[in-house]
Amino acid sequence: MKSQFSNGFIRYYRYWAGGLLAITLTACSGSHQEETAQQTANKAVQSGACGETLIAKDGMKLSMVKQQMDQGQYYLALAALDDLDEDGLSVRIMRANSYRKLGKWDEASALYKGMLNTCLSGSAYHGLGLIASYQGNMQDAMKWMEKAAKAAPVEADVRNDLGFLLLVTGQDQKARDELLTALELNPSHPNAAKNLWFVLLKTNQKQAAATLASRFEWDYADQQEMMDAITAFRPLQLDPSQTGKESTGAL
Repeated sequence: MKSQFSNGFIRYYRYWAGGLLAITLTACSGSHQEETAQQTANKAVQSGACGETLIAKDGMKLSMVKQQMDQGQYYLALAALDDLDEDGLSVRIMRANSYRKLGKWDEASALYKGMLNTCLSGSAYHGLGLIASYQGNMQDAMKWMEKAAKAAPVEADVRNDLGFLLLVTGQDQKARDELLTALELNPSHPNAAKNLWFVLLKTNQKQAAATLASRFEWDYADQQEMMDAITAFRPLQLDPSQTGKESTGAL
């Protein structure tokens, strides 16, 4: 009897101990996996603007913010940025662009001006130029946009926006050069293509305009609409007294 009890106890103990060991090992394994995932999320990587170091989870969050901005969800993007502990250049340029898109120009301008001496100076000048143009201050807009083109010469959006400013102020040849540059930098840039088409039709460069229209598959109705816009067009005047001078928005 004693032997049977002893044998049974031993079998039960082995079963119980084995189960406990398995549970313990599983728990240890889970803890290790969680720890590894946390270490990965907190791993520092050089994925921010100007080579700044971000932890991996913040880099992923910023990617989500970019998607939100691409979808026009600027309030959501700002809320997500507020939720980050990070406040580096990557966060600040996204915040500035979101403020600008929402018409919060004072907040955006302050952030842009704080980035003029960084590797994001091109984006900062660009943002300031856009804000000045929204406010109807064409002199400042031109000044900022020219600085943007010098700081970020291979950014198609910058070259297009400078070309557009030159277009609306009646500087057709300079506008054409900028818009051609923008379109070569980004051959599918829709705004650069339409702005260039406007200049070509306005200056009676029929063959070049026809080639561009064929490339983008614009039809007669599109051309008629563009010609109506050209007929109604009146160039904006820059203040000649400010030519070559720093305007009131100077640094």
